[in-house]
Formats: sequence, structure tokens, C-alpha cells
Amino acid sequence: DSLAIHNGADDNASGVGGVMELASYLASEKIPLKRSLVFVAFDGEELGILGSRYFVKNPLINLKKAIAMINFDMKGRLKQESPAIMIGGTGTSLESEGILGSLDAGGIKMNYSPEGYGPSDHASFYAENIPVFFFSTGAHEDYHTPDDDWDRINFEGEKDVLEIGEQLIAVLADKNESLTFQEA
Repeated sequence: DSLAIHNGADDNASGVGGVMELASYLASEKIPLKRSLVFVAFDGEELGILGSRYFVKNPLINLKKAIAMINFDMKGRLKQESPAIMIGGTGTSLESEGILGSLDAGGIKMNYSPEGYGPSDHASFYAENIPVFFFSTGAHEDYHTPDDDWDRINFEGEKDVLEIGEQLIAVLADKNESLTFQEA
């Protein structure tokens, strides 16, 4: 249905909104971190990850110094009963699962997927040998339809997912050493 408006509240306003919220929070808290953070929102994902591919081919920073890429895509539909998130890319560094296991998920089950390639912007970074973490609450019947609207977003769940992401950012940004990249 290409004629109807597709607001994309979960895909991908939930991800972009989360990135903006994390950037604002971390800037306002003035938390001293050992590493710099770069917050980026990409366009053209559905057309073949065009924005993220362009970024890694024309970086504004030295990507050899990048410790990881954290991707928040479709994270607005955390289920109330048995809440769980999928974190992809856990096989892209030796340390990924250990770091994730040390976080306080607050009752949210974290399911891991080792793959670095996938249908989202983290794949461009994995192709450049950068470890990735891909946060998602999963696909749903409204995916790529006009029904993906704000009234179906679990705002409290989004906050909970972001709190896990903020913990991951804090751990990664405080590391002296890089993660050990591996092919997944």
C-alpha cells in the first residue's frame, strides 16, 4: 500500500527517537567517559542500507578507532507479558555476550543472535570489521504498513530498552581496550 501514509512509529521512529534521547541524556549528565560517542541516524535503509554504507565509505571519524556500533531499530513494541529483546551481533566480538550478561536488564530477557549481517544499518559496520550490537523488540504484523503508528508503541518498554542500551554504552565507552572483532 504505497499510497497510504506510513508513519513508521516502530520502524524506525522508535530507533531514531531512542538515539536522540540517549544523546540528550548522556550530554546532560556530563558523565566522564574515556571514549568519544558518535550518534548518527541514517536514511535509505529499506533501499539497501544506503545511508550507513555511505557513512562507512566516507566517514567523518577514524573508523579504525571505533570500538563498536550499536543499532536501535524497531525497539518500540516490547511485550508486556514475558518482555524480551533480540540483540544481534553478539558473535562479532569475543567479549559481546560477557558484557551483555553483566548488564541489569530489569526483568527483560535478552535473546542473542550472533550474526553481524542483517536487514539493518549495523551490517555496513560489520562489513568493515567493527563489532555490532543490534537492539530490536522484533517484527510484527504492522511492519511496513500504515498501521505502524504511535498508539501501538510501548513507551515504558522503550524506556526500559534504552536503559539497557545506556548501560552498554557506558561499559563500552569506559573500556581502555577495543573489543576483539571476530567473524560471526
